[in-house]
Amino acid sequence: MSVNTAADGRGVATAAFDESVMRRVMFASIFGTALEAYDLYLFGTAAALIFAPLFFPSTDPNVSLLLSLTTFAISFVARPIGSIVLGHYGDKLGRKKLLFLTLVAMGLSTAAIGFLPTYASAGFIAPLLLCVFRFIQGFAYAGEYSGAVIMLLEHAPAKRRGFYAGLNNIGPVFGFVFSSAMFLGTNYLMDEADFMSWGWRISFLASLLLLAVGIYVRSRVPESPMFEARNAKRTANETKKLPISALFRNHPKMLLLASGANICHFATFYTFTVFSLSYATKTLGMTRAEILLISMLAVSTHLFAIPYAAARSDRLGRRKCLMQGFVFIFLSIYPFWLLFNTGMFLPMLAGSCLLMVAYSAVYGVIPSFTGELFPTDVRFSGSAIAYNMGGIIGGGLAPLLAAGLVDHYQSAYPTAAFVAGLALLSLLCTALLPETGQRDISK
Repeated sequence: MSVNTAADGRGVATAAFDESVMRRVMFASIFGTALEAYDLYLFGTAAALIFAPLFFPSTDPNVSLLLSLTTFAISFVARPIGSIVLGHYGDKLGRKKLLFLTLVAMGLSTAAIGFLPTYASAGFIAPLLLCVFRFIQGFAYAGEYSGAVIMLLEHAPAKRRGFYAGLNNIGPVFGFVFSSAMFLGTNYLMDEADFMSWGWRISFLASLLLLAVGIYVRSRVPESPMFEARNAKRTANETKKLPISALFRNHPKMLLLASGANICHFATFYTFTVFSLSYATKTLGMTRAEILLISMLAVSTHLFAIPYAAARSDRLGRRKCLMQGFVFIFLSIYPFWLLFNTGMFLPMLAGSCLLMVAYSAVYGVIPSFTGELFPTDVRFSGSAIAYNMGGIIGGGLAPLLAAGLVDHYQSAYPTAAFVAGLALLSLLCTALLPETGQRDISK
């Protein structure tokens, strides 16, 4: 079934919406993002729970943990670099080609971590290589996430762009749950000595199998019709121009504010999924299995909350829904820590679900909002840079600052104040940006 979308003036003027193509694009985007998320979250889980003694042994366990979490932050340092390089080629050569490159780079770098020697056998070379592969992960993810969102955005019918772009963000749910399940399963099936010796490597090596499936799925997806239409109209002079230079020259304010709007959701999610893992095991005395199960159940709320938030933005507008989402996070972060600090399974699960539903109110809307802010010529570059610049502060620094705040104040509540402050910052940046839901994004 095909539906012509030319009449509403918000899609490609001559394009037709093909549901079968849209399904393939949707599945490929969600699967690719799930694979990338599997790789990222697997590393985050390992950095919080096991990498400290394996790669950063120290007489002070807090020092080991901080060094381990620093490797997690390296990904967010790499992302802006990746977003500039990959965003440029995504706008120049096409979305599909870049998505193949990012998928392969991410999958191979994750598998390589499974082969690394530890500090005990290789000395400083071991953490150095760990940092190198983590950098490659971040570099690749910078293009993967934004490219997958843009493919959905530029294939979708105009009145449902928010919904389809938001669906991409349920991919990380599958990636997180699968990575946690792999980690939990291997930890359960073997004793502590075997798990710390070689069992942890299984989850990283499994990335090779997922990569093979991802390559097949991506091969069946057509290029973005908006990119093809715009590329066909480019003059020889336009082809020589660098998309990245046009972005910084023509849209600096938009880029800065969009980056600010993307800070809060990173801080919320990574404070929960990375820092709280180590906090729960080291401070609250929870087992790895208990806290991973809580995390998996809480993140699974995204399967329902994200599509709802995304569809809601098509009816009410992106900007309004995002601002409501930031207020929701602001109001949820203190109750989350209040319940989490009880150290009891059910209250911790309730607080975690509350925070993740609040997070979904933002995460379901931010993909379409960020992508729609920029014209087709620089959309890949603009959305990738904005998303990943927000990730440096919100994702890279949040777990480190949270660990430092808890170590200094011996309390998790300063961490809540940190996330609440970032929610207000992102709220302000969003308030200064225009509504995008009614825009003609084919230009």
